[in-house]
Amino acid sequence: MNIPIGRLVPGVASLALMLAATPALTAQPPGLAAGHGFGQGFEGGGFHAFGMRAPVTGAPYSALRTTTSVQTLANGSTITHVTQVKEARDSSGRTFLEMLPSATGGAGPARDIVHVFDPVNRVSISWSANTRQATVVHLPEPGQSDSARGSGSNAAWQGRFRSNHEGVTTESLGSKTINGVVAEGTRTTRVIPAGAHGNSEALTVTHESWVSPDLKLEIERIDTDPRFGTTTVEVTNLSRDEPSAALFQAPEGFQVKETTMGARRGGFAPAP
Repeated sequence: MNIPIGRLVPGVASLALMLAATPALTAQPPGLAAGHGFGQGFEGGGFHAFGMRAPVTGAPYSALRTTTSVQTLANGSTITHVTQVKEARDSSGRTFLEMLPSATGGAGPARDIVHVFDPVNRVSISWSANTRQATVVHLPEPGQSDSARGSGSNAAWQGRFRSNHEGVTTESLGSKTINGVVAEGTRTTRVIPAGAHGNSEALTVTHESWVSPDLKLEIERIDTDPRFGTTTVEVTNLSRDEPSAALFQAPEGFQVKETTMGARRGGFAPAP
C-alpha cells in the first residue's frame, strides 16, 4: 500500500471501507478481503458507512487480528494473502488500529499505518511512522445533515446477504470458547443458481461468524466463496486490560494537520 499519507488520511470515506464495523457477509477476491481485514471486528468502534456507530464502552481490550485469504487457481496452485492488525479499545469507546508493515503489500516501502477513532472528542486521528505526519479529522455532531449520504462498503456487503434474498439461509451455531473467549456463532449460506453469473452449476457461498456478546467483538470468521476462495479471520493475543491512554494520541514530534469533515446525516447508528 504505497499511498501518500496526505491522500490516505483526509479520505475518511476510504478508511470507512477498512473500518466497517459489522463483519463482512461474503468472501471477496483476495485483494479486497485482505484490505477489508483491516479493522474487522470493531463493533461499535469505528466508522459505519459515513455515520458512526455508538461507541462500545466499559469493554476494553487489545488483540492481534490476522486475516488470511486463499484463492485456488485452475491449475491447483494457490494465492495467499495475510494481513495483520493490532487493535484496541478503551473503556470510553476509543479504538486503535495499527496495520502492520507486513500486511501493507505494494511495490513501495512498507508503511506502518495507524488509525484512532475517538467518539468522546469526536475526532478521527491517523498517522504513519514513515512520514511522521498525523491528520486529525473533526467530525460533525449527530443529527447534522448533508446533501450526500455515503454508501460504505459494509452496506454493500450486507446487501449480498439480505434475508429476503433468494437462496439465503441463516442458522445458529451455538456457542464455543475461542482463545479463552466465549463466542456465539452464526452461519449464513447463499446458493447462487446456475446461470445467475454465467456459472454452469449452482454455487454455495457461506459466511460463518463468531462474536463475543460480552465484548461485542467478532473473534473469528470464515468466508467461503468458490469464485474467490476462502478468507479466515482470527483474533489472538487478546487482553482485557485497559490500554494505555497514549495509544489513542498522535506521537509527540509528529507534524499535525487538522481538518473538519463535512456534516453527514444520521449521526450515531446503534451499537450491535
